[in-house]
Amino acid sequence: MRILKKTIFALVALIAILAVIGLLLPSTYRVERSVTMRSSPEKIFPHLNTLKTWPDWTAWNTARYPDMKTNFIGPEAGLGAQYNWTGSEVGVGSLKITSSDPNKGIEYDLDFEGNLTKGSITMTPAGDGVTVTWANWGDLGMNPISRYFGLMMDRFMAPDFETGLNNLKKKVESQ
Repeated sequence: MRILKKTIFALVALIAILAVIGLLLPSTYRVERSVTMRSSPEKIFPHLNTLKTWPDWTAWNTARYPDMKTNFIGPEAGLGAQYNWTGSEVGVGSLKITSSDPNKGIEYDLDFEGNLTKGSITMTPAGDGVTVTWANWGDLGMNPISRYFGLMMDRFMAPDFETGLNNLKKKVESQ
């Protein structure tokens, strides 16, 4: 009986310590990757601004997730264009363009499984090309478990951002 009480006490103490540490972790996250392309904003922007082209260059497509179903809502491109998806591996989500500037890029709202985050794909002049930066950020709130997941967001998202940016680079540089 004594060993059981000590075990329960140790378990409760461990959970309390992990919860306190979780509350001390950052309440926000940001994932960002950039690639410089030998191209111009005029050639890059249509790929960013027209969500129907995203499966051609992002890592999130039916080649990777065969059961992924997509649909597009709203305008063909620009402000208000929306891309929805569902699938057993990719879950349920949507991406909606909230800002669109042919010289700077786009901003979007990303709703993944009910978690709303913000993102952008921006273009900055760089010598004889353009640096394209893809970023996503969000508020993790007061939930200590969410804050632990925040520590892993870079590992979860960055490889897909890198794949997408490199695919986009190949596509625009070959035009």
